[in-house]
Amino acid sequence: MKRTVVVIDDKPLIRQSIVQTIDWNGLNCVVVGQAEDGIEGKRVILEHQPDILITDIKMPGLSGLDLAAYMNETFPLSKTILITGYQDFEYAQRAVRLGVYDFIVKPVRNDELQRVIGLAVEELSNKQMEITQLEQMTATCTMLEARHQSSLPSLRSKYISELIGGSASLEPDLNAAFTNLNLSCSRCAVVIIRSKQTFATVQGVDSNRINPGIHANLTEMAQTAAAKREFDLIESHHRDELVFACLFPKVLTPRELRIKLQNFCHDFIELVRMRYGLLCCIAVSSSYKQLTDLSQAFAEASALMESSFFRTEEPVLFPEAGSNSYEVGKFSIIRDLEQFNQMLEHATSEEMIAHLEQFLEQIQVYCEGNILVAKGLLSDVCLVAARYYFRATGDEFGLNKSIDEILEDVYRLPNMKEASDYLASFVKNIKSKLEGNDKQYSLVVKKSIDYINSHFSENLSLTIVADHFGLSPSYLSRLLRTETGINFVDLVYKARIEAAKRLLKDPRYKVNEVGEMVGYKEYAYFYQVFKKVEGISPKEYKNRSKEN
Repeated sequence: MKRTVVVIDDKPLIRQSIVQTIDWNGLNCVVVGQAEDGIEGKRVILEHQPDILITDIKMPGLSGLDLAAYMNETFPLSKTILITGYQDFEYAQRAVRLGVYDFIVKPVRNDELQRVIGLAVEELSNKQMEITQLEQMTATCTMLEARHQSSLPSLRSKYISELIGGSASLEPDLNAAFTNLNLSCSRCAVVIIRSKQTFATVQGVDSNRINPGIHANLTEMAQTAAAKREFDLIESHHRDELVFACLFPKVLTPRELRIKLQNFCHDFIELVRMRYGLLCCIAVSSSYKQLTDLSQAFAEASALMESSFFRTEEPVLFPEAGSNSYEVGKFSIIRDLEQFNQMLEHATSEEMIAHLEQFLEQIQVYCEGNILVAKGLLSDVCLVAARYYFRATGDEFGLNKSIDEILEDVYRLPNMKEASDYLASFVKNIKSKLEGNDKQYSLVVKKSIDYINSHFSENLSLTIVADHFGLSPSYLSRLLRTETGINFVDLVYKARIEAAKRLLKDPRYKVNEVGEMVGYKEYAYFYQVFKKVEGISPKEYKNRSKEN
């Protein structure tokens, strides 16, 4: 690209000589404008915006110094060459301040002017190269910074995952790694989130893990909720669990930290429930001072999450202030199993249910938070009852379920509350059969009633049950009515109210809570159905139970 030149001189001969005799092509320049005075020259400069201005220092209107000042202010990268006489050197100091590139003394010699113009062109090219390189470097830095910023969340998440998993390299430059990833905090904690609902995986194994397909959306929701509480939340990719590290920038008291985390957890649970219809349980670790303690925090939160099997009613689990430890051997679980076996022969259904609740509390204490031990003992209870039924009847298939199916049911129990409901129904069914209260129903009706008794707390409908057994709703309705004497809706009412009566006897549950637990979302409807079936309100029933 050629450099542009404007020549301004009030003497036509000098101006024409410069324009016509200089080897502009050899200098890689082109003259784009001329003027014979300063005023006209300023207009030409503004019009052509030249790279180089050659002008006489003294001219009518505006002087060369005025034009040099204008060039320096308007086009700071340009070069101005002044033509001057010896007597004009008094202006030299001012000319230097105005950024004049060089002086040519009259009479103008072509070789000298050509040399100065060549140097000006070279300096312009060097400056342009510097600018280009600087622009390229700036663009590269901007691109790298943008790339770093876009990858920063995944880098932070990866490093946090390594810290939680205990695989992060704890080198002397650890602080530098934290700085590069913008990881800093005065306190940190770990939260683990699971669904309270059980989902069957492809392999047929039940899982409470949240679908990984919505992890990104849940992470965004959690980070928004955390920002409201003024702490940073970073996702950890730990197997298929939803795990977050909570980083608090300010020093807070334990009470302040707990309040922030409680509010965050309850907000998040409600958001997930409203958007996805999921009920979540969250385990929260204690707060720690160092990010290097995240693996310990994760281990603590994991242990808490496992205890959710026993702490059914708590959606958010925090470490308990004091640990309630029980000595193994404080009671004999085998002795209690034997006592349970003996009671099956002599106690009524109501007495068995009451004893069963006490027994389950002992199991919970005995297993000390170990779910496998708890489910093993629950399986033993079912096996004891099944063996008793077989000894009494000699009918291996009278329970309508194989031992494998019963054990699989126990394995799938998500918490102690549902374990209590399942075992109560199981034992009551056995006692009912042995006491002669079990009517001889067809296999389809038996299985339908069992399904209703096992799923009464859900949004159950005749269509759902019929689809489950591959039947038409109208056929199943007629079959149930013919063999039981009551319709499907009344069977559901019966199952729910029987469960409600048992729960109302438990002082831990409020009347409205019991309604929700057995499948009634609105207390008014629960009240109406309960009173219709039992003749008294749920509250009256609970009060009578207290008196008894």
